[in-house]
Amino acid sequence: MHNIMFFLIMLFIYSTLALISIVFSTIYSKKYIGLISVSHVLGIFTVIFSILNNIIKLNPIINSVTVIFFLATNFVAILALFNFMNIRIKSSCKYIAIIITLIDIISLNFIPSLSVFIHKVLIMSIYIFIGILVLKSNNNNISKKCLGISCIVFPISQIIFEILMISVIDNGFNLDLALYVIQSLACSLFLILITLDNERKDFNKHVNILEEKVKDKDEIINRANEIDKMKMEFLANISHELRTPVNVIFSSIQLVELDLNKNNLSSNRKTLNYLKIMKQNCYRLIKLSNNFIDMSKIEAGFMELNLHNVEIVKVIEDITLSIVPFAEERGINIIFDTEIEEKIIACDVEKIERVMLNLLSNAIKFTPKDGEIEVYMYESDNNLYISVKDNGIGIPKYMQDRIFDRFTQVKDGLLKENEGSGIGLSLVKYLVEMHGGRVILESDMNKGCKFSIILPCNIIKGEDIGNFNDNGIGMKKIEIEFSDL
Repeated sequence: MHNIMFFLIMLFIYSTLALISIVFSTIYSKKYIGLISVSHVLGIFTVIFSILNNIIKLNPIINSVTVIFFLATNFVAILALFNFMNIRIKSSCKYIAIIITLIDIISLNFIPSLSVFIHKVLIMSIYIFIGILVLKSNNNNISKKCLGISCIVFPISQIIFEILMISVIDNGFNLDLALYVIQSLACSLFLILITLDNERKDFNKHVNILEEKVKDKDEIINRANEIDKMKMEFLANISHELRTPVNVIFSSIQLVELDLNKNNLSSNRKTLNYLKIMKQNCYRLIKLSNNFIDMSKIEAGFMELNLHNVEIVKVIEDITLSIVPFAEERGINIIFDTEIEEKIIACDVEKIERVMLNLLSNAIKFTPKDGEIEVYMYESDNNLYISVKDNGIGIPKYMQDRIFDRFTQVKDGLLKENEGSGIGLSLVKYLVEMHGGRVILESDMNKGCKFSIILPCNIIKGEDIGNFNDNGIGMKKIEIEFSDL
């Protein structure tokens, strides 16, 4: 009964080792862990047949099967250790293992001392050899050193114990088996610890590589941002430099024009026409430089809102009515309609002017003669809606997602003369979004466009309504914005 209990304990230990190894091998796909798992499964069968051998005495078949499982358990464990050391085993070794197994089975019944030699000297010497190789390998890993020591100490202990069993100790089989199980336990434990440590090092190495890649990409992004910032600063400087001589030229043109108008000479009509063309192109250059400066400010994060409480309906109405003369010159009808008579919101009037003038100039630009442009306002869900709708050429579907990108232009061969820099709508989007709003485009080819501005109906508490109405819309602003018509 005592022997059976001992074997059951050994069976439990082997089963636990096998289960741990199998689970571990599913997580870490290492071949040597898989081989150790197989070795422990074979060890379970070795213990089972040892129990049968203990119950049924002197049964040659059970003895032979027990020896087969015992040798298979050791051969697979040795194979796992060689695989761990990255030592390739020649294919001829499997034939040697088969021959050793056959010799062991025969000698078990006829020459027991030879069987003992195979178990306790030959196989244990292989473990000792592996242990020496492990200790000689240049590695400071404590678990690996412990693995090498266990591959030496336990086999030597078994050899010494076998000698003592022959000369001194009687019935030491159970203790002998316990030593072997402890050896298997130690090897499995240290292999698992080594694997975990290697995985940790590989993970840290992988993390370091990723960190280096992220660092490199951050440097590239920072460099790209610096270059982009330099470009925007360059454009801003160029725009300022461009606007200064244009203003000087424009002032000179105005003085000459004023002088010619005073003289009222018919010979000056041609000169006045040339001056008008020059002034128009000065406006276009001023508009272009203003757009570049504003986009540079936005990109650099320097654009700020000057918010005040204003009566927005009056603001939009005045802006719309101020461009009627330009529309009438092209035979276009302007309609202003609103569902609300008065509405106070916090906004930057100057930037709302830029937005509306840009949308209206675009509408006039792409609306044919006898066309119609409608500006409509209403309030819904604490949002103010301002729409600018025309019945012009419209925008193709494939362009509608990109129309608010910088430098994007609607390509149409018939309207080549009306193309701009492609900055205006991008600027509109930025300025509206700075107010916490958004811009929506609805368009069908040859049916026109509808740009809807949605602004939140916020107010600045404790502030009076801004006196915008007395200032009006500067004609120069309109002429600049409509200079490319």
